[in-house]
Amino acid sequence: MNDQSTKSKMEDPDRPPPQGALPVWSRVYSKPSEDTFQAIIDHPDALAKNAYIWVFLAGMLSGLISSLTQFVVGVAGLHQVAPELGEIMPTGFLGGMGLVSAICGAPLAGLASVVGFAISTAIIHWAARFFGGQGSFDQLAYSMGAVVAPFSIVSALLVPFNAIPFLVYCTIPILLIGVVYVIYLEMAAIKAVYRFGWFESAGALFLPTILITCICALVVLGLMRVMGPSINEVFQQIQ
Repeated sequence: MNDQSTKSKMEDPDRPPPQGALPVWSRVYSKPSEDTFQAIIDHPDALAKNAYIWVFLAGMLSGLISSLTQFVVGVAGLHQVAPELGEIMPTGFLGGMGLVSAICGAPLAGLASVVGFAISTAIIHWAARFFGGQGSFDQLAYSMGAVVAPFSIVSALLVPFNAIPFLVYCTIPILLIGVVYVIYLEMAAIKAVYRFGWFESAGALFLPTILITCICALVVLGLMRVMGPSINEVFQQIQ
């Protein structure tokens, strides 16, 4: 192991040491500026695959915590509605089933997070290039992953508190403030990667969302217009 690391250093002595996930996340959230993003994307580690790993792990953790929380809440509700359920299926058995299903579903949640992240990043990259940006997809994915992954982990850790009455009123303001902060960080990341102004950064971030929303709305309206007579006939028959 030491021979391999020594060999790699001898082959590329000018290569800086790895940045590491936690130091990058800490710099992004503690020093939110264009210079911070410029520093992390200039590193050789600024690759899309590293961002995919971050998002995958964050998605796995989020899926695991969400599944376990929903299962615990569901089992508690069933025991209140039907107390005889505890005699038929012991709590330990139900807990084991929930743990197994949550562990098996966590990788799928991580994979879904990576797919959604890759698609949204590609759309933002296309929009930024449309506005004349000159950055690369790897740099954008890396900087956006440094923003999205930590926030996903924090949001996942707050999920159990949302299941407790009255505590949800404390977590919602935290999440709302976090969302606003994340939007600012994403705009700063886009600005640093593509080297243009705040207006173009906002356009690259929000224009795809607006276009997708409009397209979905047009599709829904078209379906409602086509299926409207059939739906009216169904309601008339029911009446």
